[in-house]
Amino acid sequence: MADLTEVHATTLADGVEDSLLRYIRSSGLNPGDALPKEAELAERLSVSRHIVREGLSRLKTLGMIDSRKRRGMTLRRPDAFAGVSKLAEARLFSDGERREMMGLRVVMELGMAEFIFRRRTPELVAGLRKFAGAERSSQDIPLEIAFHTRLFAIGGNAMANQFQNILVTAFQSHRPDGSSDVLKTPSHREICDVLEHGSSDDFYRVLRAHFEPYTNW
Repeated sequence: MADLTEVHATTLADGVEDSLLRYIRSSGLNPGDALPKEAELAERLSVSRHIVREGLSRLKTLGMIDSRKRRGMTLRRPDAFAGVSKLAEARLFSDGERREMMGLRVVMELGMAEFIFRRRTPELVAGLRKFAGAERSSQDIPLEIAFHTRLFAIGGNAMANQFQNILVTAFQSHRPDGSSDVLKTPSHREICDVLEHGSSDDFYRVLRAHFEPYTNW
């Protein structure tokens, strides 16, 4: 049975974390601005410094606070996907979660198709072709990842690119390698051809057909 003192402390820390976030919002603080000292925060929130320290520690873990000697605590702009990225690198997601990540990856790339098509240039397509691989759909996972990472980046959304790079970690566990369905889908070269010479609708359709094995599990 959990120690009631520990449970109470955890509950208080949760509340203080929420209170700290509300304080940051209501104070109009921006990245680089200084935060009050622990003692002042404890007095404002009517809790012990120990609990405030726990709440601040959680925000530091999220990358929201920077603490340095002589400078004190300052608000920083966090990496929105830092925590998820570490989980992905450690391969801590379940099979079901990785399957859902693959589905989300497909949805994101299809959703980005119009932006990719609008932003394409002959130079970007030429660069993409370097990662296209063989005439038929590639069974080379690193090449598959490199191609779609490069293709997605043409869309020009930096935050979406960052999230996409996390989602591709699901490739290792949930890719239908060896399936005859993969060999029947449009190849990377065909995708490049349509991107260069086809219409926006043509490009969406060829991408949708390429992803068919991933959406029919």
